[in-house]
Amino acid sequence: MSTTSLRTCVGCRTVTSPDQLVRVTTENTADGPRVVADLHRRLGGRGAWVHATRQCVDRAVRKRAFNRSFRTAVTAQHLTEQLRVLLPAQEGEHKESESEDHGKPMSAGR
Repeated sequence: MSTTSLRTCVGCRTVTSPDQLVRVTTENTADGPRVVADLHRRLGGRGAWVHATRQCVDRAVRKRAFNRSFRTAVTAQHLTEQLRVLLPAQEGEHKESESEDHGKPMSAGR
């Protein structure tokens, strides 16, 4: 049995490897707690995981999944802005990984 850890995306509820998700946590501000990306996975406190795609982030905001994950009302607008820089590269990588031939050599498709 594998000891690999798995995480669930709070947006689409897909269970996958942490390498395919972005960890998010909260940071306290004068306006209250807000969700921030923990790209280096070193920030303390409760964390949640989400795919770095607009669809998953928007769905998590719409379903108030971040509020449930952090057990408090949080603002996620900053997260959307923070991930906007990463989204074009991450979305292309995410789609590519879904369509890989899963271990088949590159020459097998020729």
